[in-house]
Amino acid sequence: MSLQMDATDKKILKYLSQDSRVRVVEIAQRLGVTSAAVHQRISKIKKTGVVKEFTLRLNEKELGYSTCAFIGVYTDMKGQYNDVVEELEKIDEIVEVHYTTGQYSLFIKLFTRDNDHLMKVLSEQVQQISGILRTDTLISLEESISRNIRL
Repeated sequence: MSLQMDATDKKILKYLSQDSRVRVVEIAQRLGVTSAAVHQRISKIKKTGVVKEFTLRLNEKELGYSTCAFIGVYTDMKGQYNDVVEELEKIDEIVEVHYTTGQYSLFIKLFTRDNDHLMKVLSEQVQQISGILRTDTLISLEESISRNIRL
């Protein structure tokens, strides 16, 4: 289902992107429309799939996960993609897995308590998965930008 969004729809998405818990009444007041109109538009937007989910964003560092790393994964066969992803999904520290073009078959984002924990996850879990030949690891020093796409 394709959505033709107007300026009001985009403003609603902007407010929801900034705080997904913002009340419909507050959005309506900011836009100068009724709460019912905002509610109907949100329902329409959700039905099209534009909004994947309303979620909570955790602060990993405050939870004790101070190391963020990205791992480029080389696999031995492209056909093993689903099997490898299924095994990666079992590793709690992994938060994203992307199937990519270029030198890596997969690109992973994960959080660990520290570098020792990262080394343990890599050597005892990731690199033990059948189909993974080798990995390249990049440690993030700082997340400078994290946002939704701008409308």
